[in-house]
Amino acid sequence: MNVAIALRTCDSVLNYWNKSRSVEATKPEILLTCLNSLLKSIVSSKHNIKFSIHDDNSSSYTIEQITKMCTKFNVSVDFYNCDKLKNFISQYNWIKEQDCEYLYCVEDDYLHRQDAIDSMVDMCDYMKDFFPGEYAVYPFNNPHRYNSFDMLYPSYIIKGKNQYWRSSFHSTHTFFMSKKSFNDYDNIMKFQSYAWPSLEATEDKTINNIWKEQKVRLLSPLNSLAFHLADETQEDKLTNWQEIWKENLI
Repeated sequence: MNVAIALRTCDSVLNYWNKSRSVEATKPEILLTCLNSLLKSIVSSKHNIKFSIHDDNSSSYTIEQITKMCTKFNVSVDFYNCDKLKNFISQYNWIKEQDCEYLYCVEDDYLHRQDAIDSMVDMCDYMKDFFPGEYAVYPFNNPHRYNSFDMLYPSYIIKGKNQYWRSSFHSTHTFFMSKKSFNDYDNIMKFQSYAWPSLEATEDKTINNIWKEQKVRLLSPLNSLAFHLADETQEDKLTNWQEIWKENLI
């Protein structure tokens, strides 16, 4: 199975919410630690991975560390130095060129379990046999979505190969899906990539419209495969994410 992974990086923006993150670390530390976890998942995968990094003006030190880490793991990478706020466009254009069955668009503050990539592939393949159609994965069971009653909605609970999953209608711009689905929704993918610098391309105006339409059904693992190290509302205190952080800390 061919899987294309496109990572967007930037070491100079701590967050867009002006809130403390769930981990006490600088943005370069977050970026490199999360990259370390992603590289472990890549080298553990049984699939053929094509990897790219689309960087928005990170420091020369951070870029040097990224290069060293990819070399250490013997992971080939297409690295792109992008103009400010242009890494979303670079990611989109790179994915369009890839010959792959699945793709994973991911941001630099997602901390991954080692089995994350293969678990996402396995679940999409399993669901296509179980109930034919197109499926996508948001790898984080976001606790923010459970914070208030008005944010709740009914979900199907599905038993997968190794854990339970829920149907969902919300993700960030981190998502795993088939190349077919990406091409089918090229208008949304292109808009979110080119409109992102003006902050018009929020998830509810772009990617979440795909999940709500239900031609591509979004699934999230109840036991997260990746943790979004964003503000404290997204800290999952019922999991062992801190242990995974310590195991990958750079």
